[in-house]
Amino acid sequence: MAEDLFEQLREKLLGCGVSQSEIARQAGVQQASLSRFLSAGQATLNGDVLVRVIKWLGGKISLDAGEADKDVCFVKADLVSGADGATPPDPLDYIAAPLVGEVGAGAGYLPQEDIKSWFLVYRQLPAIRYRRNLVAVEIGPSSTSMQPTLNPGDIVLVDRDDRDVTRAGHMMLVLDPLDDSGMIKRVSVREKDDDFQITYYSDNAAKWPPGIYSLKNDFGGDWDRAIIGRVIWAWADVRDK
Repeated sequence: MAEDLFEQLREKLLGCGVSQSEIARQAGVQQASLSRFLSAGQATLNGDVLVRVIKWLGGKISLDAGEADKDVCFVKADLVSGADGATPPDPLDYIAAPLVGEVGAGAGYLPQEDIKSWFLVYRQLPAIRYRRNLVAVEIGPSSTSMQPTLNPGDIVLVDRDDRDVTRAGHMMLVLDPLDDSGMIKRVSVREKDDDFQITYYSDNAAKWPPGIYSLKNDFGGDWDRAIIGRVIWAWADVRDK
């Protein structure tokens, strides 16, 4: 069904009689991402780009999204060995955050409509308490830009309600303006004339130099197209550490 949707969308865009550059300008999307999709070099359009293109065509998307996370109801939860007789976990202490896909440095992606799994989160942790709009994403297998802090295969928890970048250095889930792919980067912002200069930088700076962007020119003046949320927690596979 998804393949049919994108194929029909591609046919409508190619047959509308409007140039790719003009579609991108009117829809408010990056032409590079649109061009790859129309040439079949990219099978789908990601989140915000898909919504903007469909809106430009005069259509709309109706989703019953519900909450970003779900409360947990344990059904005879298995306890680890040695915990016999202990009080079972209280469902009210946990929420389940959706694991939606991989992110990386450059070639990452963030298919928010494709929930791969769910991660149980202990909501009483200070970093997580009172937060609800959470999503878990996996660091891609070839993504080394945030080493040694984060490594390929690690999973990070992102609060999509925490998008404050006034304090430089917070680790954020951001979007690449070239193809709208998701990346984990540290962020700093500087006001410049009537614009904002946004810098994405990596912990592995020797191999991954900073990316410097203009909010107005690269993101159409829309913060939602730059910052998704703040990384507040991480799970790491330390078997080989």
